[in-house]
Amino acid sequence: MRTANTHKNMARCAATATLACVLGLGLAAPAYADTASDLAAARTKLEQIGTQTQQIYDELATQTQALDQTAGEITQKQQEIADGQTKLSTYVAGEYKTGGLSLLQVLTGVDDLSDMLNRLFYYGKVSDKQAQTIQEVKELKQQLTDKQAEQEKNVAATQKKVDELNAQQAEAQNVVNSLDSQLQAELAAEAEANAALQASINASTAEKATVSNETAGTTENTNNGGQTSNNNNQGGNTPAPTPAPAPTPQPSTPAPAPTPSAPSQSVDGGSVVSRAYSKLGCAYSWGGIGPNSFDCSGFVSYCLTGRYCRLGTTGTFMGWTRVSDPQPGDVVVNSYHTGIYIGGGQMIHASDYNTGVIISSVAAGMNNNYIFVRY
Repeated sequence: MRTANTHKNMARCAATATLACVLGLGLAAPAYADTASDLAAARTKLEQIGTQTQQIYDELATQTQALDQTAGEITQKQQEIADGQTKLSTYVAGEYKTGGLSLLQVLTGVDDLSDMLNRLFYYGKVSDKQAQTIQEVKELKQQLTDKQAEQEKNVAATQKKVDELNAQQAEAQNVVNSLDSQLQAELAAEAEANAALQASINASTAEKATVSNETAGTTENTNNGGQTSNNNNQGGNTPAPTPAPAPTPQPSTPAPAPTPSAPSQSVDGGSVVSRAYSKLGCAYSWGGIGPNSFDCSGFVSYCLTGRYCRLGTTGTFMGWTRVSDPQPGDVVVNSYHTGIYIGGGQMIHASDYNTGVIISSVAAGMNNNYIFVRY
């Protein structure tokens, strides 16, 4: 019976060890880390395209305003030319009636009004001042017309850029939406896997406790059996042997102190990252702990606990256990700012009054002297 129990206990111990190995492999880097990094990069790209689009819209508005102004100037010069032509027509009619100008001189071979004006200049029937004024207006109108053509060309080119950026922005938004949906699905799967993992760990712990209790029971039964055999031997008339001298007592060796186990992370990184993403766009407020506005340490406290509370300040977080291989869900902190690391060199943090809760690179968000710690 003892041999059978021993074999059974050994089998259970082997199974427990195998499960521990499997569970250890299951604690590798989170599956969502790459998706979270891709999503952060896609959001950054979308923000960049948005900035470019706003700049090109401003440029288009400026060009359109200048084009409208040029069109107005052309209209004004056209009116000045028309007024000058009216005056010249009156002058020509007067000269003809008084005999000062031969109609044949003016109209022979005339193709249009401009040609007629040129002939008038040639015959000296228009004063130099009149001629100079009309010519300057005509030249200025031509300059404005050329300027208008160039402006229309620039507006068309800018509008083309606007259309291209709008298409890029729509495509980038689709990528962000797709990656966001993928990340949420992976986070849900990760949470489910973590729950199953925890259940397996609990079952393994219970199995170890059962094995330990059964081993202790087997040992106790064996000792009791040996004592019963000794009592049976004392039932005869054989005199008791002379007791042997007691051995000289030896100093006892103290048992070694147990090795303390390493602390384990008490929060799930996937849940921390998911909470951080859920608050993107929330406002910044000094002393804010949610639900719609946060300061940097209030935001980190919510992400770590899921409660609208404050675990401490940046000074508190600086005293936590540092890590050299940060994982999504860890805390990035220095003496004046803190945020949640989401992988790929990116972090989510309550930045300032202008931007609120945003994604940015760790280097840009923390500037210098930052560390990674684990709650």
